[in-house]
Amino acid sequence: MYRINYLEEIMIKQLLANFVLCFCVVFVLAQSQSVRAQNATTTIGPEALWQPGMQGLQDIRDKCGSAPDFGKCFAAQMREQGASPAAVAFTNLTGNTGIMRDFRDTGRVDVAYVYYPFRANENQGALLVNGSPRAIDVDDTSLLPQNEPAKNRRYAELVKKYPNVAVFPGERSGTDYPVAEQLPGGGQRFVVSYRLLNGCHACEQVGTVNYAFDFDTTGRFLGAKFQTID
Repeated sequence: MYRINYLEEIMIKQLLANFVLCFCVVFVLAQSQSVRAQNATTTIGPEALWQPGMQGLQDIRDKCGSAPDFGKCFAAQMREQGASPAAVAFTNLTGNTGIMRDFRDTGRVDVAYVYYPFRANENQGALLVNGSPRAIDVDDTSLLPQNEPAKNRRYAELVKKYPNVAVFPGERSGTDYPVAEQLPGGGQRFVVSYRLLNGCHACEQVGTVNYAFDFDTTGRFLGAKFQTID
C-alpha cells in the first residue's frame, strides 16, 4: 500500500490552506459587493427627483380620481410616465402621496424636499433621509416634545393671550430649510421652524417655534428638542 510521505503531507496541507484562504477571500468580496449593492438601492439621492409637469399631474388626477386605491394608481401612472424606479420608490416612502422635488446633500443624513400635488393644504415638505430611521418627516408633530415649550416664558405668555395657539408647519418652499449644523463629536442637527397659529390653518400667526432634530455620527435619530420661540 502506498503511504504519503512527509513532504507530500506538507504539500497537501498547504494546498488545503490555500483553498480555504481563496474561499474566504471570495466570500468576503461577495458579501462586500452585496452590501454595496444594497446600499445603492436603499440610499436616497437626487436620482429620485421627478418633475412631471402640470399636464402629467393632471393626467394622473384624471386617471386615478375614481381609482379604489389612489396612491397605488398614482405610483403606477408615474411608471407609465417614465419616472425612474428610484423616484417611484421615494413616492412609496411617502405613502404614495408625494414626489421628490429637490435634494440637498448635508452629510450622513440628507434632506429630501417633497411636493404633495394632491393635498388641499401643506403641499410642500421635507424628509430627513438616509439615517435611522430611513426617513423622518419634519412635519410629523408627534415627534415634537409637547411639554418643553410650556417651560418657556414667551410661550406661556402666548398661551395666556391666545388659548387656542397650535403648531403648524412653517414656510416649506425653497431649499433653505432646515438649517443644518454639526454637533460636537460629529453628529448632525437640523433646526426646523414652525408657525404658531391662533387655532386653525387660516388663523393669525402669533409666533414661530424652532425645534432641533439631532442625529449621532451613525445617522441614528436621537430625538427632537425644543429650541426657541420668536
